Amino acid sequence: MITRRIPALILALTSFWSVASFAAEETQQVDPVIAIDEKIDQKKADIDTVNQEFDTESANLKRLQQESASLKREASEREAKRNRSKIALDKQYARLLDDPDTDLTSFQKEYQESWAALKDTQARQLNNRQEITENEVKLSQVKQKKARFNNEYENLQESHIEARVKRINAELRESNVLETSYTTTCSTTMTLGECANQGKYLTKQKAVKAFKAKLLAELTETTLAKQNLDGVQLNIHVQESQLIKSGFAGSNSYSTQMQAQLQAKPEAVAACKLLNVESRYCLKGKASTQTNNKNKQWANVTVRSDQYNDSVTINGVKYGSTPVEIVLPAGRHQVTVSKEGYETYNRVITINGNDTVWVKLLASKES
Repeated sequence: MITRRIPALILALTSFWSVASFAAEETQQVDPVIAIDEKIDQKKADIDTVNQEFDTESANLKRLQQESASLKREASEREAKRNRSKIALDKQYARLLDDPDTDLTSFQKEYQESWAALKDTQARQLNNRQEITENEVKLSQVKQKKARFNNEYENLQESHIEARVKRINAELRESNVLETSYTTTCSTTMTLGECANQGKYLTKQKAVKAFKAKLLAELTETTLAKQNLDGVQLNIHVQESQLIKSGFAGSNSYSTQMQAQLQAKPEAVAACKLLNVESRYCLKGKASTQTNNKNKQWANVTVRSDQYNDSVTINGVKYGSTPVEIVLPAGRHQVTVSKEGYETYNRVITINGNDTVWVKLLASKES
């Protein structure tokens, strides 16, 4: 017997999608991350330019300082030469008192030339000191510009990470309606209601897994996110579901077709974990929020035991032998692990997040 129902979920959400689509088109702008990328590229170019300017001015200052040292040596030598020529000229003046015919011309010329050379060197020293002062002022200005550009670059890098976190946060909170089909094998001891409930439950689990895969695949930075997925709580919720068709598909096979609206409500630092950045970017300015208890929070649960060919039953649904990996809603669940010749493990466990249930089966006392 096949049961069919009108797929009302998509119809009910049509107006919502239309409004959301219209709003998305109205607000569609350049991706903030891309805009910041462009600013970062421009700032890098600015930094390269100012670094070249700094290197040029530093080399120029070094040259001027070397020139200053050379001029200092030159001035010292020329002052010594002028002093020698002055002494020689003074001696000739002293001889002039005894010999009026003494010729002073060559000594006067040498003294005048040495003095002129010294004044030329002193003038060049003055120009050199002025150039050094101007260069030091310019180099200081370039240093300030360089520091400002580096600071602006660091701020852009911070903004870039914040924008990436904000973008992936928005992408993680996308809602979607999936149509999912699942065929399960019902035990001959199960009632029709138990079989139908098992089909619905397993179909929802499949929808959760499909939604998670689709969500991750459509992330802007999907490759990086998948690399850092371990330990990230995406907390996928089944917001609403609508049964389309269900019934036996031959022998004990029971087929269920369902539409479900799903949404991820990830942990506060999920985006930071996926992007491998510091958690402060996710917690910055984040206000505490309350969880809507009407939505089911799902978690990945693995059941393992120390035996082979055992049988795992959760909430009355058989899942085969361990290890069993399933998706369960948060809350209390009945877990049973059994094997012939061993005592049955039967416990109620509470699921709050991804977890592994380890079971040790004890040999039966009767065997």
